Amino acid sequence: MNKEERTKNKVKKIRRFLISHRSLFSVLCSLFFVLCSCASTGMNNDSIAIPADIAGLVHAGETRTSEEYALLDRMGASWVLATFYWGRIQRAEDQWNFESYDLYVDTAKAAGKKVLGVLGYDVAWIHDDGKTKKYIPPDKLHYFYEYVRQTAEHFQGRVDAWCIWNEPNFHFWQGSRDEFFVLARGAADALREVDPDVILLGGAFNRGVFGLPKAYIRGLFESGAMEKADGLAFHPYELNPARTAKLYHKFRAIAADYDFADRIWVTEVGYPTGGLYPTKTTEKKFPAFVAKTFVNLAVSGTHTIMWYELFDSQERKRSNSEDFFGLVRSKTDYTSKGAEAFSLCAVHLAGTVYRPDLPQREKLPNSLHTFYFEQPEGEGGTLVLWKKGGGSAKLRLQIPGDSNAVMHNPVSGDAAAISAETIITVRSMPVFVTWQGNHQPVLVKRR
Repeated sequence: MNKEERTKNKVKKIRRFLISHRSLFSVLCSLFFVLCSCASTGMNNDSIAIPADIAGLVHAGETRTSEEYALLDRMGASWVLATFYWGRIQRAEDQWNFESYDLYVDTAKAAGKKVLGVLGYDVAWIHDDGKTKKYIPPDKLHYFYEYVRQTAEHFQGRVDAWCIWNEPNFHFWQGSRDEFFVLARGAADALREVDPDVILLGGAFNRGVFGLPKAYIRGLFESGAMEKADGLAFHPYELNPARTAKLYHKFRAIAADYDFADRIWVTEVGYPTGGLYPTKTTEKKFPAFVAKTFVNLAVSGTHTIMWYELFDSQERKRSNSEDFFGLVRSKTDYTSKGAEAFSLCAVHLAGTVYRPDLPQREKLPNSLHTFYFEQPEGEGGTLVLWKKGGGSAKLRLQIPGDSNAVMHNPVSGDAAAISAETIITVRSMPVFVTWQGNHQPVLVKRR
């Protein structure tokens, strides 16, 4: 076997391995780019209104317990996301059963949460060999459209948004791009027949092995599949928060060509704290990754940030990164891994206006990232800071007036009152300061 043949065999083995796991492909592909570009957030220079319902969680609400929903309230989550699997709803052509999803949706609505449902995947009974394939032949698409109609009609007024399929550029769709465009366009038509007012998302793209699937994204628009959609879903999995933000801005630039730049929903984003994925981080760094990613995406104009996911798996197999994405350790152990950092962002950023012109900065190092979020009608403000790279920076923070300023710990969630003028030390872990009233902060580098 010559060198070329050995290389081809290795590529085939790697491809089979990547396709065998849910999101490993999308995160491993980041390795191809880790040395190709400098980290950059591409921050927007304009003020941005942060949606009041920006925060959501994937695979949340599944226990349907008051304990879990009390946690969601503390974390500031407005949305829960679940996949409404076709195979669970229609086990045979003449057999429909919505009972389990009725319980899920009704519990979420009673708790005041919005529901985003993902419509997707196939059923064994449409295939000649009786096996699911994450593919629907053209002559069987009418079955999928009927599932979309029945599901959307059944949950009309209870499910707040639907997304057609999930990560079609990954192994969740095994057909061609053109075949998926036909499915997406037909599914949108079917859904609008029964519910013209519900929010409809298309896309749910992640990145590919050579970067963003630009042809796939553009093809979805140019095929007409997005004509009836309200938003575009995206999963910006990357190696760290700065690269996640950079990937988002590349995606946003494509969406802008179709007037969807301000209609992007991040319906999955996260980092594992174990397993083999190259995007994994340590539990010590995880709260910083959560806070930085949330802040970077919020100031970039995303409509919604849905964190993947709420709980670690009960099994937590050391080699399986999918078991370690949770903000909380498990459904039986509610100790936080990154829930406090998420909560600080969701509670104190939602419904604010990001002001890139503030705070006033005097002789601050370029390595210092500062973000000021203003409450409506001068009710208060939130300041988030962190330092890029190693080391620390000592700053004098001045918040004029009687502001009742508080410094929050994104790891423990503890809060402590601070004076109107105080010295703060900023490192890689973000610093959160909140206050009441219409007071604009000033930051001065301490000599």
